Amino acid sequence: MSYCARCDNTRWVCEAHPDRPWVDSPRGCQCGAPGDPCPVCNKTDEDTEPELPEGFVVDKRRSIKDSN
Repeated sequence: MSYCARCDNTRWVCEAHPDRPWVDSPRGCQCGAPGDPCPVCNKTDEDTEPELPEGFVVDKRRSIKDSN
């Protein structure tokens, strides 16, 4: 596995500061904004869901039909 310098291999970045890892890193952003999948190593599209952080629990999945 190669090392992702953008997210420090956490696979998530800060939504407000996408050049910084989310909170699970020594240099992780502490601003309180939500996380986004890392655009380098955790890419998503309509058919691919992001890899979730360890221990993450989904409360509710929303489908495209739910948003219409």
